[in-house]
Amino acid sequence: MGWFLDETVGWLTEAILACLTTVFDLITGVLLTTPKVTVLPQVQALTGRSVWIVDTVFVLAFVAAGVMVMATGGNEQSRYTVKDLLPRLVVGFTASHFSQLACAQLIDLANALTGAVSDNGYDDGGAFTAIRNHLTAAQDRMVPLLFLVLAVIITGLVVTCAVQVIGRFVTLLVMTSVAPLALACHALPATDGLARLWWRAYTGCLAVPVAQAFFLTAGERMLLDPAVMLPVFGLPVDPGGTLNLLVVVVLLWTTVKIPGLMARWAGQPARGANVLGAAVRVVVVQQLTRAVPGLNTLRRTLR
Repeated sequence: MGWFLDETVGWLTEAILACLTTVFDLITGVLLTTPKVTVLPQVQALTGRSVWIVDTVFVLAFVAAGVMVMATGGNEQSRYTVKDLLPRLVVGFTASHFSQLACAQLIDLANALTGAVSDNGYDDGGAFTAIRNHLTAAQDRMVPLLFLVLAVIITGLVVTCAVQVIGRFVTLLVMTSVAPLALACHALPATDGLARLWWRAYTGCLAVPVAQAFFLTAGERMLLDPAVMLPVFGLPVDPGGTLNLLVVVVLLWTTVKIPGLMARWAGQPARGANVLGAAVRVVVVQQLTRAVPGLNTLRRTLR
């Protein structure tokens, strides 16, 4: 029976390593990148529809405001309401029409930060190569059954990373398409929370590969030079295959947990006043009142 178990374990190990190699080839180079979804024709078409909906709603809102002012005779209460809502309407309308530019700039910033913290750009020959090398080296130095168990765990974590990459891409595509609708919610105090939620969710989605780059780069340092790193933690200079694979498991487990932590942060309500957002709204309104003839006169009239 011993030879049968050895053959079975060997066959399962080769099958698991083959699957792992396939998944590695799939996510290497894309795990830490954010695609420029704003250039996709599908996203541009959906964004155009969102902008059309925003324009229609804003036209109806301005008509309703005019009817309200005329119906109330332009009293002090209606003038105060229009004065309070006008800056928000301007900010919401402007933000919705420039949403794709903002999304493109945020994606470029996220990719630049990822490239800055990752020594090899987007993990071309980086942490994943180190993991492969340690798997190959540990296969001949470990008990076959223990190596099979750790290989299965590593494969499961890598597959989870691949699924998360696809989910992140889909989420980014959908959120970019609905960006005009989401940012238009800045126009009303009742819907401003939805716009803030979109900002947190979008920045959190872009921050996922940046945070993963930090952890993978740190893990790469530990895996490629264990003689320098491990003694600091009181571990042997020659850790052996088992400890190396345990480090790989912890590294991949941390990488898998990052999207969940970002999603939890994005779902939390904003605390305190958004001073930066208020300052941006003031600057935008001032620039528009200076650039558009007659708008400054309307603003002084409402005071």
